[in-house]
Amino acid sequence: MILSQNGQYTKGRESRWYEGNELILKLLKDGRKVKVLDVGCGETAGFKFLEEKALLAGVPLANLEYHAVDNNPAIEPLLKDTKIIFHLFDIMNMEQLFEKESFDVIVASEIIEHVVETDRFINILKSLLKPDGYIYLTTPNLASWHARLWLLFGFQPLATEVSCIRAEFGKGSILSKYYHGNAITHIRVFTLKALLDFLKYHGFKVEKVWGGGYRKIDDLLFNRLLIGLSPIIKVIIKRM
Repeated sequence: MILSQNGQYTKGRESRWYEGNELILKLLKDGRKVKVLDVGCGETAGFKFLEEKALLAGVPLANLEYHAVDNNPAIEPLLKDTKIIFHLFDIMNMEQLFEKESFDVIVASEIIEHVVETDRFINILKSLLKPDGYIYLTTPNLASWHARLWLLFGFQPLATEVSCIRAEFGKGSILSKYYHGNAITHIRVFTLKALLDFLKYHGFKVEKVWGGGYRKIDDLLFNRLLIGLSPIIKVIIKRM
């Protein structure tokens, strides 16, 4: 089961895709043909940033085959006449859509927290990944500095929700101004330790870990240091 959101991009969240795009460009620079799967792609803001970065770096995208999967039909018309191969499909059944071991890079940026069956989800990604491929995964951090602060004062942490209808319950008067309206359905929320334990259990080797957030200062403070306090966690993983 997955509870979907509309996939709209929010300004300032470019860092969600930074390291994943760097990885894709590195593989392309090595002269490889690179087949990418963007899981729960939304309106594919990550691909737009990839195109911009490739242009600045002088890296052609001729060897890139970019697939994107989402269950929101409103997204499909947005991707018409783009280089993206879009699949209107349930991400929890992607093994029916693609052959096993098909992809060099799988991008799952802030998706896993929306999934109930996280174990099944990560194993679907594993089955679609080439033996030497990479998964770039990001997710909000339950133990972020702001979540700890909000809990200290008895409020609901920012990355969590108690309702499938509204987002602001328990957030307090300050956060409710910025975090209100329809719930974004964060069903599973990870700390850094929980995420690393989870990935190891499912047979992944963690290549790199970063922290980040939605403001430049988050990247400066948490990219390499104090990752456990970072607003979001970003990892690159491989099959063991």
